[in-house]
Amino acid sequence: MNRKQIEIPITSFTLSDLLALSGKSSGFALLRASQAASSASDMEPFRFPCRIDAFLIGVGAEGEATVSFNLNEYRLHKGSLFVFGPNNIIQMRSNEDFRCHVVVIASEFFQRINLDAKHMLPLFLKIAAHPCLELAPDEAADLQHFIALLERETNGVQSPLTENVIGELALALIYKIGELLNRNLETHPESEKTGHSRAEEYFRQFMMLLGEHYKQERSVGFYARQLCITSKYLTTLIRQVSGKSVSEWIDSYVILEAKTLLKYSNMSIQEIAYYLNFANQSFFGSYFKRNTGMSPSQYKAM
Repeated sequence: MNRKQIEIPITSFTLSDLLALSGKSSGFALLRASQAASSASDMEPFRFPCRIDAFLIGVGAEGEATVSFNLNEYRLHKGSLFVFGPNNIIQMRSNEDFRCHVVVIASEFFQRINLDAKHMLPLFLKIAAHPCLELAPDEAADLQHFIALLERETNGVQSPLTENVIGELALALIYKIGELLNRNLETHPESEKTGHSRAEEYFRQFMMLLGEHYKQERSVGFYARQLCITSKYLTTLIRQVSGKSVSEWIDSYVILEAKTLLKYSNMSIQEIAYYLNFANQSFFGSYFKRNTGMSPSQYKAM
């Protein structure tokens, strides 16, 4: 098989896909809000690593959950705000009693409303750098109020002005999140101080390179050469900042991609092996089992 012929992208959820998987429907096709999303229904699609072509915004109401967002883990509980942007890899593990107020906004939605890119882009970038935030009770209540209004409008009788009303409410929610984030960073300025040390800067550059090349390159030497340092020095720096070695980060990215493809793409295991630059299916199977304790076929059948 010619590897160059395999350029199948990972299957991502659209908002419609997510609604279908959770057995829900919405009167408004590009946005859904819920005041009582539960781990057993709305959050079920996120049990395995996946991507969604939408913004997922929520405020914890009760119970606890652990969410992995691009391999960074966060603990969610009552009063936790989370904002996950489109096309990032998400996986959520929660207790049965976990509940959250949540709104899911399709990426296309922001292309259809009057979006002030000059002001919104810096805000989106700041939110992306701080996807989870602990809120005071009154702050959480404010955001829950916005989500309740969105739910009422999306599930109500539709009119020619419905999209305008929902658009303004959604933008107001984003601006409110930005306000809370700015307030938090002013109170805790140390949260904004990232990437100033040499080790942290190398880590940032390494993660950018890894995100770009992990499908083709799994050797520590490749990333060290790209950064013009030795493999040993790179490994020391990365472990110093993250507690994980370069090899562990590479394996984590490859396995996460493999799990996503196994669960949500139509590719065969052999196609996935070639897509991830393994010599053959056997090498891929051994690599996957060494890192997960199960074969690709066993994981796919879960």
